[in-house]
Amino acid sequence: MKKIIAVWMSFMMIFAGSATLLAEEKSYKYFGVGDAEISEIAEHTYHVNTQGSKQDEGFVFTPKKINGGKQITFQLELKGKGEMLIRISETDATGKFIKETISDPIQLTDNWKKAQRNLMLSPNTAEVDIMVLTNRKQQAAFQFKNVVVHEHDKPTL
Repeated sequence: MKKIIAVWMSFMMIFAGSATLLAEEKSYKYFGVGDAEISEIAEHTYHVNTQGSKQDEGFVFTPKKINGGKQITFQLELKGKGEMLIRISETDATGKFIKETISDPIQLTDNWKKAQRNLMLSPNTAEVDIMVLTNRKQQAAFQFKNVVVHEHDKPTL
């Protein structure tokens, strides 16, 4: 009986370790762009302050394992003050710029608002940088959470 319990506990520990690794793969590392400061205020919820010294301040991240020629959907929830854009920049395996897509302006409010961007990646895309940026010189204070980048098996666009 003790052996069965020991084996069962070993499987549970392995499974728990695997689940932790899977969860870590889904979290991203965010970086401030321009004169923007970013801080985690709760688990997977972040606060960004931009100074307004220039346009295009906010944050950026680079999801891993992007496959060229596929459709991706990027979504997150935002709230705060300011007007933001979602900008996605594609590069090939050598780092050469391919193309960039920019969303319509997103007016932030005091309530959480889901923002989403769908696009087909170029067949040569090896990496994407996803940015949420101010669309003009402005001081902005906003929060974001629930960041998801989904790669579709079959295009829907």
